[in-house]
Amino acid sequence: MEYINALLGGLGLFLVGMWLMTDGLKLAAGDALISILHNWTKTPGRGLITGFSITALVQSSSAITVATIGFANAGLINLQQAVWVIFGSNVGTTMTGWIVALIGFKINLEAYALPLIGIGMIVRMTGGKGRRTAIGQAILGFGLFFLGISVLKESFMGLGETVQLPSVNEGGISVVMIYLLMGLILTTLMQSSSAAVVVILSAAQGGLVPLGAAAATVIGANLGTTTTALISVWGATPTAKRVAASHILFNLITASIALLLMSPMLWLVDWIQSFLSMSPSIATTLALFHTVFNLLGVIVMLPLAKRLIDFLQTRFISKAEVEGKSKYLDKNILTIPAVASDALFKELIDINEFSIKSSTSVLSQEGADMINLKNDNEIMIKRTSEVGNYVAMLSKQDLSDEIAQCLPDMMVVAQQYVLLMDLAIDVVELQKKVHVPVGESAIVEAMTKLRKLAVHTLEDTKITINDNKAIALSNTLDEMESVYEDFKLIVFKTGSKGRLGIVTIDAMVHQASLIKRMAKLSVKATGRMHKIAEGLKLTHEENNGSVKEEIIEQ
Repeated sequence: MEYINALLGGLGLFLVGMWLMTDGLKLAAGDALISILHNWTKTPGRGLITGFSITALVQSSSAITVATIGFANAGLINLQQAVWVIFGSNVGTTMTGWIVALIGFKINLEAYALPLIGIGMIVRMTGGKGRRTAIGQAILGFGLFFLGISVLKESFMGLGETVQLPSVNEGGISVVMIYLLMGLILTTLMQSSSAAVVVILSAAQGGLVPLGAAAATVIGANLGTTTTALISVWGATPTAKRVAASHILFNLITASIALLLMSPMLWLVDWIQSFLSMSPSIATTLALFHTVFNLLGVIVMLPLAKRLIDFLQTRFISKAEVEGKSKYLDKNILTIPAVASDALFKELIDINEFSIKSSTSVLSQEGADMINLKNDNEIMIKRTSEVGNYVAMLSKQDLSDEIAQCLPDMMVVAQQYVLLMDLAIDVVELQKKVHVPVGESAIVEAMTKLRKLAVHTLEDTKITINDNKAIALSNTLDEMESVYEDFKLIVFKTGSKGRLGIVTIDAMVHQASLIKRMAKLSVKATGRMHKIAEGLKLTHEENNGSVKEEIIEQ
């Protein structure tokens, strides 16, 4: 029982130290981690080195995996960059084992751990809010980390004298799988493969776990990091899910290779130790084994990485990615500018219809579904981005003056439709602050009138080229301005009587202003579309029979 109590205490000290050390190092690094991940991962080689380096620095592959998934989720890095950072991170996580094997079991840890704890605490307490505090926390963490290892080592040595778990030779594959599962569970519970590996090394060094069994447990601990990735991508973007899938596939492939070749790899590790004249110990053997099979995994993935990325690009396809595809833009027709410009106009017409449909749904109901709206916004961004890319490619062709003059207007229109969706999202978010007191029917009626007029205006801005529409839309906007001013007057009068708070008044007026802006913006976009149609000669030309209603009505 004495050894069990000591084991629990040592484990607690070690995990607290690991947590303080990792968080301290991350805080000390600050924004540099973001900069490194964003700027130093442009090529596979640099991504691999970056993943290895920052994982070795902060001593947590789980933290780097989650950060990488988060950056991919935010679009700061692409799938290829993220995949190679993940591969490098898996190799970097082996450094903790080396620290323990080469330092933790070779020196009197308590002689160094206690001063580190004292120094770290002093630095942390006197550091204020700067980076010095984070460095002090990291030093404190190192001290507790080493102290915990010292207690673990002694506890496992005591247990190893009375108990020894069965070796893999005694039970065959079933025992190997049990040890593998133990390692996986250990990492899952600790949420750190580095911590799990240290516990396994300590148990093996103390004589509790035989070498083969410990090697199988290390493989399981390495595989256990996938649980962190699975948890982190719940509700994330398709790109983030693909990054997590690459992490899972890498670890599954690596674990499979390590299990199948465990005996030859342990022999190879023994040979490497002899060749390098390393002092033999079960801890260094396991640390080297952990490194070798992760490096072997990277080597295996080198020729497969591109295929893996291509495969993942076809998985976890979201509605936004499907609907975000352009309908008319084809690179094969870029060499025929007249046809390509017609395709661009068709695409903008379809985008016009999509944005108006989404925006009017927001204005037609106060409790709009924000999830669907943001999904529509993502679709809009993707489609307008494709328009921008297509315009850039078309501009490099030999263009007539008319088409060349239309391209900037096409870019402006695309941006206006994105802004229209942004305004719609702002309208919905402001609804949380709009609380109309019971009995204030005048405010409700005025807002309903403004919304209905905005919906009517938006529906009128669907692209059907009509010479008289511009005048009609101008008149509608004049009416909307009048309705907007009436609404403001009612709100301020109600507020002056103490029936509305200033926050509610501000939210109501701001929301009404956004609704008015939505209508004006859509009218402007339609006017510019008319101009583009004129430039591309897509308007009705009845005198020469070249009416292109087909393009406009699609």
